[in-house]
Amino acid sequence: MKKLSLIVLLLCYTFSVIGQTKQAEPLIIQGKLTNTTEKMIKIFFEDEYGRYVIDTININPDGSFYLKTYDIKGPQRTSMQQNSLQINRIYVAPGYNLTITGDASNYLTLFKTKRISGIGAETNAYRVKLDSILAARNDRTAWYELKLDELLPYIQKTKALNDSVFHVVFSKKAQQDKYFDTFKRMISVDEQSMAYYMLLQHLEMGKYSAQEMEDVARKNLPIIFKGGVSQDKYLESGDYTSWIMPLYFAFNRKLDGLKDSVAVRKPGYTLSAINKLYTGKVRDRYLYATVNSGISRASTIEQLNISKKKSQDLLDAIREVSLKNDIAKAFKEKEDQLMLVQTGQPAPAFNLPSDQGKFYNLDNFKGKVLYIDLWASWCAPCRQEIPNFKKLSESYKGNQQIEFLSIAVFDGEREWRKALDTEKPTWLQLYDDKGTVARSYVANAIPKYILIDKQGKVVNFNAPGPGSADIKRLLDAEIAK
Repeated sequence: MKKLSLIVLLLCYTFSVIGQTKQAEPLIIQGKLTNTTEKMIKIFFEDEYGRYVIDTININPDGSFYLKTYDIKGPQRTSMQQNSLQINRIYVAPGYNLTITGDASNYLTLFKTKRISGIGAETNAYRVKLDSILAARNDRTAWYELKLDELLPYIQKTKALNDSVFHVVFSKKAQQDKYFDTFKRMISVDEQSMAYYMLLQHLEMGKYSAQEMEDVARKNLPIIFKGGVSQDKYLESGDYTSWIMPLYFAFNRKLDGLKDSVAVRKPGYTLSAINKLYTGKVRDRYLYATVNSGISRASTIEQLNISKKKSQDLLDAIREVSLKNDIAKAFKEKEDQLMLVQTGQPAPAFNLPSDQGKFYNLDNFKGKVLYIDLWASWCAPCRQEIPNFKKLSESYKGNQQIEFLSIAVFDGEREWRKALDTEKPTWLQLYDDKGTVARSYVANAIPKYILIDKQGKVVNFNAPGPGSADIKRLLDAEIAK
């Protein structure tokens, strides 16, 4: 069954850190977002090794919010997110005092109406102006669906717009912003990285010969990469670390596979290719990201152990001790988390509101087999499975020994209720308002299905979907116990 990875979601939410030095100045972010139903919003910071620090900002009933933090040690790009409430590509630094306002009725409205003032607004004017133009143009071109002769002009058109806004914002001297030149350099790398990313993604997914791929990539190589793609100074760019580093590897792996399909499957290929493509801190960062990705994807102890075994050579190759220590910590935390959801263990507790406002916990379902669906209104594969879930639940109509339950995760309440109005499900609907289930039930990807027995213990933490041929057999077996 096709699943929508939430890891990518987290890829859409990337940051970059520069010049980590001890700073005494705090970062202040405040403002007011009208027409939002959210009660809090998360803001993500990143240290020099790509490790996340997450701050939670309470949103008052009138939409106002305030954060003062010393966690940020250097200039970086960040995002503020809570379900569909998102303000992406904000430039922050020690000493910045930003005021953010906007109409948060929905994602697009906030995208159009957001305004940023205060210390640091001079740098942030780049994204505010660019987003305003993009909103006005309303260009819905799906660049990943374009043919090469259409994609190349599109990339140039995008670059021309970015360059024009860049010139307007950064051609003048900053009045208050001491990090103005630093962000000017970072944004330049960001934009060229995104242009190269679109091209590499197209070539890596398309049906081209090795020679065609190499020729197109070489002819359209952005200026900054003509001296080499692996340079430590590019690590200041979030788009470089999030998109170019992994995609450059995937692109070259496809090239190697076209030239010798056997070689890419041999043990040791991945480390050998990484050593060939990357050097210095870039190499360590890519090794670190690759190992961490395997940890994040694991949804069972067995998968985690396999990931650990397969990535041991990559882990051993990392030179930076602090990165190795961080990975060891990540393995342990993921292991502890997955141990709680092993077969036969009590299912993680929850107390969640339904669409009718009534709260439910696991005790409400004692004595019943419980089949849970984790989903979100924005998740297309989730909604495609709703007819199957409806058909399955109706086949057990009147059976008091089983309960069907859907829990919305990573979703805005307004969007969730709108989806319910559209889909009209007939079974119990709960809303994970604080992210409790998303964390404890390891919702790395959705839709996700869980089967719990009559005693409230986990039977299958990655159960077959409602359209599977196996699910009815499993449900009947548990009901019969």
